[in-house]
Amino acid sequence: MSANLNFADVRLNYDPSQPQQRFRNAGLEAAFLAPAAQLPHAIPWPAGTEPTPITLTPPPLDTDDLSRFEGYDAVVVTWTSAEAAALASLFTPANPTSTWFLYRHNVAQYIPLVTGGVAPFNDDTPEMARYYHTLALYFPCQIGKAKVLLVKSGLHLDYDGPATPVKKLMTEIAQTVRPKLFITTGTGGGIGSEVLLGDVVIAGEVRFDCRTQFKNEPWHDAVFSPSKLPAGALAAITPALTQPNASRIPNARPTPKIWSSASDAIVTTDFFAFDDSTNFYKLQGLGQACDMGDAMVASALQGIPNLSWHAIRNASDPQIPNPTNSIKQAGDAAAQIYAKYGGLTTAASVISTWAVIHSATH
Repeated sequence: MSANLNFADVRLNYDPSQPQQRFRNAGLEAAFLAPAAQLPHAIPWPAGTEPTPITLTPPPLDTDDLSRFEGYDAVVVTWTSAEAAALASLFTPANPTSTWFLYRHNVAQYIPLVTGGVAPFNDDTPEMARYYHTLALYFPCQIGKAKVLLVKSGLHLDYDGPATPVKKLMTEIAQTVRPKLFITTGTGGGIGSEVLLGDVVIAGEVRFDCRTQFKNEPWHDAVFSPSKLPAGALAAITPALTQPNASRIPNARPTPKIWSSASDAIVTTDFFAFDDSTNFYKLQGLGQACDMGDAMVASALQGIPNLSWHAIRNASDPQIPNPTNSIKQAGDAAAQIYAKYGGLTTAASVISTWAVIHSATH
């Protein structure tokens, strides 16, 4: 992988549904694959529970608020282009993310808050036009009786600067829509050798592990407990649903392991970290997957009444072998794995998200 491509760009912005030319130019292997090879295949949802898109008439303007969705049962927030593409392929299959609506309501309030030099929000290059000064992409769908608002955040804890505008955005969404259920989900780096590519962590605990830009904040190591899983949620994540796409992932379990005990944790870092065999970033022992957002969502949702919340991550890259003690080479390897399998591994966390929504609302 060329020196002008970093894992942060791959992880946040690589879109397997429409691989961007800059990733081909940088030698990212996945960018030369067909989108169909990188995205989940349709799965046999139980009758009456299959996610279906909701048509909005008239379609919303970019400047509209989200009040037309007030009273929806659930909000699902995802973060990266690969995650959103996979979510769309299973929850809004006739509506890929290229057709999702742009959320730019009161964006002028956010522009001075987003000061990060590599924030997608501030990227005005042609390939990033849909994300420039866009707070989120969104689309509604229905699962059984439940109405669900799907959101791909345009803001990111680690890249937007010290004002943490993503906390403001998550609070705004929760307070406007007032759902019963709020799920943050997506890809994550597996921590430890026992978490394999494609496994899913439904967090019993979400914690910050801030060691760089937010290390002096009072919340730098704060821990949050998600809501109790609804009865039947784990049983609803059946092999019939997970196997069709897990079987397409090399070195993955035929049926993904679902890590869901009270001590199974998602670790939110304030920089791009991943686990390798040398434990370079000191993640081992803190949890089963690392991400860059879930604990801030948990923080934003504290104190909002009558709201259940969950954090669900799939291991889109496993612990990376690092026999030469080169964290740069390990990072390059993790980037290639993420790009190839981020979309496919996300199928299992999308199914887990569906199971939580279905079990909580049917």
